Amino acid sequence: MRTPGGQRDIGRRQALKLVTGAVGGLALTTSACGALDGSPQEAKPRARKPVWTVALLDEDGIGKVPDGAPVHHGGVLYIRSKKDGLYAIDAATGRKRWRAPLAGALPGAPAVTSDAVFVATDGGAVQALRTADGEQIWRRAPGRSLRKPSAGAVWTSGSAALVSFLPFTYDDDPDPPPSVLYALDTQNGDLLWHTEASLLEVRDGLAYVNPPDEGLTALDPRTGVVRWSAPPEKPGARCTLDTFTAGLLFGRNGNVGIGSKLVAYDPRTGGVRWTAPAAHASVPVAHGDAVYVSAPGRDRGDEQQLQAFDATSGKRRWTAPAFSTTLNESPTISADTDCAYLSWSEDTGFDEGRTTLRAYAARTGRERWRSERPDSSYAADVSPGKRLFVCYLEDWYCYDARTGKARWRVSAGEGTSGPPPLAADGLLFFANDEGVHALRP
Repeated sequence: MRTPGGQRDIGRRQALKLVTGAVGGLALTTSACGALDGSPQEAKPRARKPVWTVALLDEDGIGKVPDGAPVHHGGVLYIRSKKDGLYAIDAATGRKRWRAPLAGALPGAPAVTSDAVFVATDGGAVQALRTADGEQIWRRAPGRSLRKPSAGAVWTSGSAALVSFLPFTYDDDPDPPPSVLYALDTQNGDLLWHTEASLLEVRDGLAYVNPPDEGLTALDPRTGVVRWSAPPEKPGARCTLDTFTAGLLFGRNGNVGIGSKLVAYDPRTGGVRWTAPAAHASVPVAHGDAVYVSAPGRDRGDEQQLQAFDATSGKRRWTAPAFSTTLNESPTISADTDCAYLSWSEDTGFDEGRTTLRAYAARTGRERWRSERPDSSYAADVSPGKRLFVCYLEDWYCYDARTGKARWRVSAGEGTSGPPPLAADGLLFFANDEGVHALRP
């Protein structure tokens, strides 16, 4: 079962374009108003009243929810707290079903099955809790010998629960310790196997990991047996796992973020189906039969462009006009059936920013609409129903994806960058450091 991981605790103005990728992608969006050319700016859209709100604040009124997204399963939301454990909240009503105290609340998200919730805590431990009442089923500490271990998200596959712990290391450590991946039996917590690797994702009966050489390896979740391995392009390079579509896995191989190639793998064998001819700077986003990346040309100073590839063959379908010559503007891509959306933020001085968005037809690359907004944005999502969501410094905005018009907004909290909204049970759940809001789409 896939569960989202946490994000770093950083300030909003330093968190521009911080997003988690999922199939369907993420987008930073703005309204079609406020073109920064002196024209009047559209007023803020109306604030949407939540169906329910669960506030999770400490005695000083400070939010105590870490940045990880809530996990939904069987009509229940599971939310980590910084101090007092794991909450189970009824998704329809907001009623707190139970709270399980934990010895430390690391940001990694839990994994949930019909019978148990699996969560990692301080000291390299993993706990299994009953979904019915939060009572502990078992607790094991496979990473207790590591130096101040921090955990990623827990994942489950069949009868195995997997989590990787990263030992504490100093910035100037010449030989930093690697992450260690542990697989535990979901029934009793017995250790099945462990290896030096960072867990990236568990999907379709395979665990995808980065071993110490920074390659991409697929393991059997129950036994740890290597199914296939893709080495990095050269020493110092790294392989990523970014998205799936059209029966293929897509990642980057090289100096990620500077000069890496887009690679399409067969997820069962690791065979390379195709490699994009250019060096790519952005995280690729896939939707349907297309993969999108933003990339500069081959020469220094070449302008970045949005490129669309056929996911199966690797043939380039179209290239949108150039939008920037600066790599550190960190463009973000999202896609749905109709359009690909390209967005980036720029610092405009005096602690101010500007977000620019363009929407392109998925099949032809023809520009549908564009907008600019004099504000910084840092996290967003695409949702069914032709909705685009963007989080600015105070609010999540909901936009009509067909026109870019802002429809409504909801509070994004005051602390750190939060996860994109979660759609489930006919509702949208917006989590931030202060708690959770449930809204109707």
